Amino acid sequence: MSSQALHSSEMLKKALFGLPPGLPVTMSHLKGFGLSRQLVHHYVQHGWLTQLGYGYYLRPGDKLTKTGSVASLQANGVAVHIGGKSALSLKGFTHYLSMSEATLTLYGRGVRNLPKWFQQQFKVVLSNSLLFNEPEEPAERYCVSRLSQTADAPFVSEPERAVLEMLDLVPKQQTLEEARQIMEGLQSLRSKKMQELLTHCKKIKAKRLFWQVAEELRLPVLKKIDATKIDFGSKSAYILQGEKTLVLRNPNG
Repeated sequence: MSSQALHSSEMLKKALFGLPPGLPVTMSHLKGFGLSRQLVHHYVQHGWLTQLGYGYYLRPGDKLTKTGSVASLQANGVAVHIGGKSALSLKGFTHYLSMSEATLTLYGRGVRNLPKWFQQQFKVVLSNSLLFNEPEEPAERYCVSRLSQTADAPFVSEPERAVLEMLDLVPKQQTLEEARQIMEGLQSLRSKKMQELLTHCKKIKAKRLFWQVAEELRLPVLKKIDATKIDFGSKSAYILQGEKTLVLRNPNG
């Protein structure tokens, strides 16, 4: 084997085995392994990589996962993160839900369309709701962090953020009853994080709904949150129309 062929073979091994299973290989990954577009095209022609869509490739025998696929989107510059109920499921707070079967909830900033292969592979809801004034990049958003310590893990909302994202979708894309059931398990929410998020949250409905349901469930987190530092809007009630009419009052009177 020539030195050039050997070098090409070593780069191919890195492309095939250098990333976790379930994660589509992106052009960004391949360039990092030293592969040119011409060489990648050669590998596709010979069946060593299968092109999913522009800039995304599947390795032989690999099966895509939701978390791996989202990580690939992020690696290719798509500014989304896993949020809401999906994030809570990944963190173990929705024991009766199956992450593999449930609709995947993604939050983005200015992301209008997801790649066709991704939409064909997974049932997904994409929200561009502006919950907070914050940077577009997932890594710079409030309470969004990698699912694990590895650099290839996807960015996911921490529970304190995820619960507000979930409530933001009530009642159009999320039932209040299910949201309430999920919140019953959120006994360990961090008060400092929750205070920060509620203070910076732009959605009056989400803040009032969180406070009202948390009070009904007597969640411990409320004991250490200063409601007077949170803008709950005007003194008038907020009427939420859904499976039932809910009156959301201003906690500050």
